[in-house]
Amino acid sequence: MGLRPGPDARTDGHPAAAGRGKAASSADDAPRHRQRLYGRLAALFFAGSGALGLIALPLPAPGSNTAAMATVFTAAVITGVAVWFAPWEKWPRWVSLSVVPPAFALIAVGNAFGGHDHLAYGVFFVVTFVWIGMAQPQRTSLLMAPLAAAAYILPLLTMRDGFLNGLSSFAITIPICVLVGEGIAWGVGRHDQIELALHRERDRAEQLRELDEMKDAFLSAVSHELRTPITICRGHLEVLEDGASELEVRAVKETLVDELALMGRLVEDLATLAQVDDQALLRLEPVSVNCFLHGTAAKAEPILGGRLRVEDRSTEGATLQADPQRLGQALLNLVRNAAEHAAGDGPVHLRATAEPTSLLFEVADRGGGLPPGQEEKLFEPFTTGPPGPSGSTGTGLGLAIVRGIARAHGGEAGVVNRPGLGATFWIRIPR
Repeated sequence: MGLRPGPDARTDGHPAAAGRGKAASSADDAPRHRQRLYGRLAALFFAGSGALGLIALPLPAPGSNTAAMATVFTAAVITGVAVWFAPWEKWPRWVSLSVVPPAFALIAVGNAFGGHDHLAYGVFFVVTFVWIGMAQPQRTSLLMAPLAAAAYILPLLTMRDGFLNGLSSFAITIPICVLVGEGIAWGVGRHDQIELALHRERDRAEQLRELDEMKDAFLSAVSHELRTPITICRGHLEVLEDGASELEVRAVKETLVDELALMGRLVEDLATLAQVDDQALLRLEPVSVNCFLHGTAAKAEPILGGRLRVEDRSTEGATLQADPQRLGQALLNLVRNAAEHAAGDGPVHLRATAEPTSLLFEVADRGGGLPPGQEEKLFEPFTTGPPGPSGSTGTGLGLAIVRGIARAHGGEAGVVNRPGLGATFWIRIPR
């Protein structure tokens, strides 16, 4: 049992949906990439400040401790290297705040041993708050202000002269740092909102494009499926002569009836497919599984001509909340599919199996199975198997309807393929 795609197979594989999946994946990855970027930016600030300090060591400030400053700058470089290789994208955003206390500690120690010019270290606080504003949400700068204040004031206690001057500098520097951090955080937040809105607009545009493609594919497939029987009917009528014999008229009439029946079935299937996944249209009621199974088998018997075998496995007394008409339609579609497409004249098994939380219905044949990799395509609208023993290919909607009915019941439908041996189509409905 093989498959042939419909005349317009643009919906096969859902390329637009795949593209949207990739876009969604990229959007999901963006925050992780950004966290890694901000982590490495912090690493550059650490390592860059330390390297610049080491370069400036030959030009010490008055009263500075060169050995202590060399230690501070070296520690900054080492910290920068460690921060660079940290897996920030795997950690929550707030974890990156762990780089702030070491930064303030290094600034404070450098300020304590850096000589008499304590005002020079205000720029390091600014750099730190710039990073906080970029990498953290709003109000984080306010939360970090007390820690920054302690890092600024504690070195001033080592000053015997100019403590008040340092204190006045603190009163200006830290509020400005907080203002800078909060301003940058606000700007970054606005940028993120705009970016999110842009992603949403792109997703909507992609969905509209996909719907438009699906509409075109649907119309193309429907027109193709209707065009063939219409062409056949018209052709037979055109060649029918006025003086045709009764036998010729009867043959043409039978052909027209068959083709019109095919068109009627196609229209009926389209109407069903349009409504089948709407749960509100189901008429749910308690269904006795055994009675339902044997009632469906009685309807399916003429389709298979004595090949049907019914099996109920531990379903005695089992009940199900379902729409018996719709569920019966789905099982009959599976039986009809086996009759039309399964090669050979072997038995077809109709089974019901009670599971802990669901009922499993199966239609199994020994008709050779499906080509490997084609299992999911079979459930796409207008995808049909090859002509069966009667030469019929069906409308290509039967299995799409089966899956729609199963999902409307909160369940699922699928197939277990055994290439060369047969296929088992199944419907699982939760109890």
